[in-house]
Amino acid sequence: MEFNFDLLLAGCNTRCKHCYVNGGPGPMMTTTDALMCIQKLDELASHLPGTVSFTLDNEPMNHPHLARILHAAANTSHIQNHHHGMTTGIGLMRRDDKENIIRAYREHGYTQFGLTLHGIGAHHDEIVRRSGAFETLVETARFLKEQGAQIELSLMLNRFFSVDREEISRLLDQLRPDYVFGAIPIFTPHRNMLDFEPYRANQQDIASLSGHLSQWGLDAPALLESTLQNTPSAVLRHFREQGDLASRFNEPQNEMYLTIHPDCTLYYGNTGAETRCLGDLRHLDIGKTADILMHLSGNRDYGAFYRLDSLPDKNTLCTALEVLPQDLVYGDFESVLYRALVHLDIPTILLYPTK
Repeated sequence: MEFNFDLLLAGCNTRCKHCYVNGGPGPMMTTTDALMCIQKLDELASHLPGTVSFTLDNEPMNHPHLARILHAAANTSHIQNHHHGMTTGIGLMRRDDKENIIRAYREHGYTQFGLTLHGIGAHHDEIVRRSGAFETLVETARFLKEQGAQIELSLMLNRFFSVDREEISRLLDQLRPDYVFGAIPIFTPHRNMLDFEPYRANQQDIASLSGHLSQWGLDAPALLESTLQNTPSAVLRHFREQGDLASRFNEPQNEMYLTIHPDCTLYYGNTGAETRCLGDLRHLDIGKTADILMHLSGNRDYGAFYRLDSLPDKNTLCTALEVLPQDLVYGDFESVLYRALVHLDIPTILLYPTK
């Protein structure tokens, strides 16, 4: 089993319409608690089999004592800090010590930083719901380059890209990111995900980018293939022929996601999809907690958050898939299923359970 703990260090500066971890402004974990949590997680990892990692989230750049926390995160014995590097850039650029922060990251071996582009100018700002976010993203990319850091730019494909494609090409020529990734937003069992549906690209939108994808450094064949496999029409064809929803959601998983909230409460489940409260990490018995985790199943697939006895039969699911716009492109096969289940109002396991 692979275990990953999401340590919610500080709230995010944006509220992206497609955010599947319920990002946005939120409370900040105290420095004392952050250091304690890292120490407790390191101890917990010593009792767990397999790979154990943790991630500093949602936007660690907002934390005033980030350098101290980075030092602790990089000096653990049994657990690894999984530095995904993603940032909005807003928290970093408003810091007076931003040069020192990037130096602290680099001193501990964290050299790559991710930025996500949703379009040009007002289009980007509209999806992340923050005025001026695009200008800050560009400013951040240039600053990181000046500091000798590597930039990973994710292109979060949506309807705006077919309109902004020429400007996006010019921007990439200016910024020259070290890595470019293309991403099609997934859909998870959260009603807030419906906010992104008007922006979701369809097959024609993606096809209009075919002459630009390779130019941007993306795997054009793979992205174009995903437009054929991950639409309601494609999933509908699959389930008419061989669909079995319950067995698909019942497949074993080898990854477990857990979350530590700013109040140090440990939850089983990914950020935004917590399904079991395990208690206050400050006071938990580490040995007993490890034993509980070793008897829980993996939960990477968001299908783990549905009650199997509430899943619809094949005909009901197909009817729901027929109602959805047939050519919208989703990030993966499961995303289309979740979208259909939300349409049917199929309940998920209670999120954010009480202590």
